[in-house]
Amino acid sequence: MKPIKLSSVIGNDYTYSLTTSYDGELVNTLRVSDMLEAVEAWNKCVDHGNAKEYATYNLSDPTGKMYTKNFYADGRVVIR
Repeated sequence: MKPIKLSSVIGNDYTYSLTTSYDGELVNTLRVSDMLEAVEAWNKCVDHGNAKEYATYNLSDPTGKMYTKNFYADGRVVIR
């Protein structure tokens, strides 16, 4: 499966941030002010992408709450 390209910045006024890390290395950051766009991108994070061992996706909202998904190459999934 090809990696999801989630790179977009809408001005400097954003309230949501979605980061993608493969094996502990940051590979992409999406910053948007629209909640629906952030959720749509979050819903596309469904596997370990190009990571050798694991992928981590972090979604931060305007209140500072962070949601995390970890997908491992062996099939394990952890969502917090």
